Amino acid sequence: MFRILASDYPILITLLVMLYFGWRRNLSMLRWMWNDRTPLARTISRVALGSLAAFLLWATVVDNWRQLLGFLVNSKDRWRSDPYLLDPPPDALRFVTWVLFGLTILGTAYLYARYARGYLMPIVVFPAGIAMFYALNSFRMRFELVGPLSERGVDWSDIGGAIMTLIWFGMFYFVMAVLILCAFAIFWGPASIIMSIIYRSTIGRDRQEEPEMFRVIREQSAKREEQRQQSRL
Repeated sequence: MFRILASDYPILITLLVMLYFGWRRNLSMLRWMWNDRTPLARTISRVALGSLAAFLLWATVVDNWRQLLGFLVNSKDRWRSDPYLLDPPPDALRFVTWVLFGLTILGTAYLYARYARGYLMPIVVFPAGIAMFYALNSFRMRFELVGPLSERGVDWSDIGGAIMTLIWFGMFYFVMAVLILCAFAIFWGPASIIMSIIYRSTIGRDRQEEPEMFRVIREQSAKREEQRQQSRL
């Protein structure tokens, strides 16, 4: 029981629930991304969404969320990010984690550049993510050490103690999910700004098409001018 509570699976479930409630009113946009009429854009969108799903699953099953968040703090305090002191995955597996994370950042930045407009959101979430992450993560690393760190720290025969333990873990699942979103925003914000500038300066550039009315007026003027020249002859 304790191993399940201390694992990354409840963190992933909490994160997915938060994403669902945050995006349930925008499911039409997700369908638009998945079924884009342009073949190339549809392929890129599906790869981007697939990379996000693969990264979340990989980080949960193969890697360690607490250790990954520890890379955003001072190396001297990094061990405090994982109070269970679990062994990190082999370097090859951790490399796959970074590759999937990079693809996720670039992919979601592309999705924003293609399907959204403006630069306000990435400009706002970047500093907000930094401020919230370091404030909340400092709190989390300090107070998670006070909670149960082993099976021996929980008396499951005590109903009151068991309930408080479940509440404790539930609170930290929520905190961890928020920290993951903040860490994502720290990288996604600048990437989205750069991607939006590149996209809207190249393949996503707005093309100004001449209104049909002006074309008709120009053709009529040309005909009248031609008729006047003929009449003079």
